[in-house]
Amino acid sequence: MPNVEDQPAPPIELGLDRRERGDSFETLSHIYSAGRPSYPGEFIASLTSPPSQAPDAHVLEVGAGTGQATTRLAELFGRVTAIEPGHTLCRQTHDRMAAHTHVDVHEAYFEDWTHGGRYDCIFSASAFHWTDPTRSYELARNLLKPGGTLAFVTYSELIGDEVWEQRCTDIRALFTRHAPHHQGPRFGTRTAEELTSGLYAYSESIGQALEFVEFGKPLEAVQVPVQNMFGPITVKVEFEHRHYNAEGFVAALESYGAFRRMNESARAAVKKDVHAYALNDCQDALDRPFALVGLAATRTP
Repeated sequence: MPNVEDQPAPPIELGLDRRERGDSFETLSHIYSAGRPSYPGEFIASLTSPPSQAPDAHVLEVGAGTGQATTRLAELFGRVTAIEPGHTLCRQTHDRMAAHTHVDVHEAYFEDWTHGGRYDCIFSASAFHWTDPTRSYELARNLLKPGGTLAFVTYSELIGDEVWEQRCTDIRALFTRHAPHHQGPRFGTRTAEELTSGLYAYSESIGQALEFVEFGKPLEAVQVPVQNMFGPITVKVEFEHRHYNAEGFVAALESYGAFRRMNESARAAVKKDVHAYALNDCQDALDRPFALVGLAATRTP
């Protein structure tokens, strides 16, 4: 395991901050589907099998968002219970899944989920890291049937080639032009090799592996004996480039915290300049390097 002694975990209050930061996506429901990648059905199936093959298999989805992954789960499981704390996001998922009678959608935080029942699988796409790990992993274990699977799917931005990295530098300069003390989004902060080696190093704890992917290093999960609740991790990684035109790239940009923290006039100016840059300097075509990461672990007896 990597030495985490020189990277102390932040105070336990970070769990509250995670909820607040997760809640901020509620205001992005109008652009979230347009700006963020979707989740391939075959990739999800590879992580949720064999639990999804059981008769009337029941999955609990944590943080359904706009229902991008919910539609995939509905194809794999006999029953789907999806929870999403954001009112607008929850309504969008509910409307999206209205024709699927085996799918139930509820407005709730995972840590507050008190409905009875045990699940064959608990699944989360780009959301479980906003839960409080000091509570959520133990709750997940208690909600799973013996042998049940905890599975995560998320995207990680990567350092790309010289062309892409120059474009990142140019875009950050546009942020600084309108907000001199603002450095702009970091985009990818590690190479594909650094991502895979880090995942291997944290393969005994699905909690620490998830925090490594999302935050760059384990945080609160270091304090939680997740490895005693779930077995070793199955790790799946696929590398890809996602193509954006100018409009799509600006939509993706709006989902970044670095963008949302700017004042309204600066945001409008940055959007205009980034759109013009993508349209003219990049010929309306940007290819961003991503890693699609899947993590799965079985509940211990």
